[in-house]
Amino acid sequence: MGASFKRLLDQDEDALEILADWAQLEPDLLEELLSWTGVRTGEVRMEFRGEVFVSRALRNPVMRGCPICLREDALRANGSGTTAMVMRGDWLFREVTLCIEHGHPLVPLWTATAVKDRFDIGARLRELEHDIMSGALDQACVTPSAYDLWLDQRLEKGTDGTWFREHSVFAVTTFLKGLGEAMARRGTAGQHSSPDNPHALGFDAAVYGPEAARRVLDQIAATTTGYLDEPSGVFRRLYSNLARDYLDEEAFAPFRQILRDCILAHWPIGPGEVVLGECLEERRLHSLTTAAAETGMGVLVLEHFLTEAGALIPNDPKPANRRLFDAQAYAALLSEIPTLVGPIAMRNAMGATRQELSALAEDGLLVPRTRVKKVKNPWRISDGVALVEDLSANAVPVGETDKDWETLLLARNRRNVSLIELIGAVREKRLQVGQRVGVEGFHGIVVAKVEVDRVVPPQKTTLDVVLDEAPGTVSAAEFGRSVGLRDGGAFLALIEAGHVPAQAIEHPRTGRPQYRMNPEHIEAFHRRFVTLTTLSAETGKHRNTLKGLFKSEGIKPFAPDGQDYGPVYLREHFESLQE
Repeated sequence: MGASFKRLLDQDEDALEILADWAQLEPDLLEELLSWTGVRTGEVRMEFRGEVFVSRALRNPVMRGCPICLREDALRANGSGTTAMVMRGDWLFREVTLCIEHGHPLVPLWTATAVKDRFDIGARLRELEHDIMSGALDQACVTPSAYDLWLDQRLEKGTDGTWFREHSVFAVTTFLKGLGEAMARRGTAGQHSSPDNPHALGFDAAVYGPEAARRVLDQIAATTTGYLDEPSGVFRRLYSNLARDYLDEEAFAPFRQILRDCILAHWPIGPGEVVLGECLEERRLHSLTTAAAETGMGVLVLEHFLTEAGALIPNDPKPANRRLFDAQAYAALLSEIPTLVGPIAMRNAMGATRQELSALAEDGLLVPRTRVKKVKNPWRISDGVALVEDLSANAVPVGETDKDWETLLLARNRRNVSLIELIGAVREKRLQVGQRVGVEGFHGIVVAKVEVDRVVPPQKTTLDVVLDEAPGTVSAAEFGRSVGLRDGGAFLALIEAGHVPAQAIEHPRTGRPQYRMNPEHIEAFHRRFVTLTTLSAETGKHRNTLKGLFKSEGIKPFAPDGQDYGPVYLREHFESLQE
């Protein structure tokens, strides 16, 4: 031929011209031959069928082929069978696994590390002639999958009716293989065909678009219930391809983004961590473990708070590092938890006795951040300090031994009246407040006995009087508490605004209206409104589950014109979710 074999292997231009002249190849046929062979273009890159591939996708010590194709070539020969055997170019591409014509899997024919030996095709085929002709290399044939047919048409004609047409063959096939392997390994193959063929499995799952590919990745991520289930171990080859092997390959960027979005939606990645080549600026998810590390609080303590707040599902069997919640939605709670204190610190901060703090809590004047009994630090110091500052803002000095004044707790016990009513009278300026000299904080706040007696006259059996005047009713405050609305002021505002019917009766001691509700009023409330307490009783679902459902659906409490009536919701919004 006039050109060395080495020069032909190196695709020397002069050698290729000699080959074309010797074989009488027209320029277009030589170009076709080279397109199926692969031409080097740049560092470890080859152009193959009009697209760029990494060299190792086309150059491998193991040469594969279809023994049926080679046998049929030999049977058509006039002379030696091996001289007519033709190695097909698509067999070079490692993501081609099947001969479309015969449905025969590509099998290893020979292995040679040295390029000269590997591509001395005539010599290698002569060594294999007996095995090829006898059928010793034959395997069971299979029906070509949708993946096999798609890849064959893409390489042969460049046609592609799927969304993959916008992406390189090498990037698509690499992604599909990794996806299919992860599906098979994590048991999410479902009804997809070819469970033993990762390329076909990935193709069947992702062919309908990027959203379909993302759904499959989400299904895989949903199986991560183990302590060591990290993205690299869950997605394995797919992750290593996109995170390391082809991290700098622009052709893989769309598939890298799909996997990255999935990882950020299912793992608690912290700010500053690099995920598939991109640094996360802001945390999206917390796990119980990462939240504990960030706040410096114990996992068990945080679990109580987060479960009560609806961030975590109660009794979730998953390990702490796989119990996830929205980091932004609960950022304020996480910031607040380390600042909470126990009852002793709370009493010291506001200058209150144990009985005074207990009375304030019982009457709802101070509300702990959590009512979980196992949490030892449920109090916000700021709440106690604010209450003391509010009550003592206009206090007059009172001598240490002045017996005409008494603490709020003593006044409550002496007159058998609630702290709510006494503090309400202070805020309405019906009671003058004094500050005992030498006594700081809540315990130093005192009121004049004579004023207390004026504001709270000798009590009769108020409840009996009211019940006599409105038999068969309950107080609005009592009903509100029964449906989980602890803030009596908000519920009364709901009544006074005309949203809930009730009967107003004059309080026999204060002369102020007291609202009572009969069965018709109660039925009207339930017809129009629901609360977490009533819904939990109706549906059997935990209140935290219902709270999470409302949040996910964007259902907010009833608040016309921005008026806050507490956690009460329109029933129609809940019923729309069940349709």
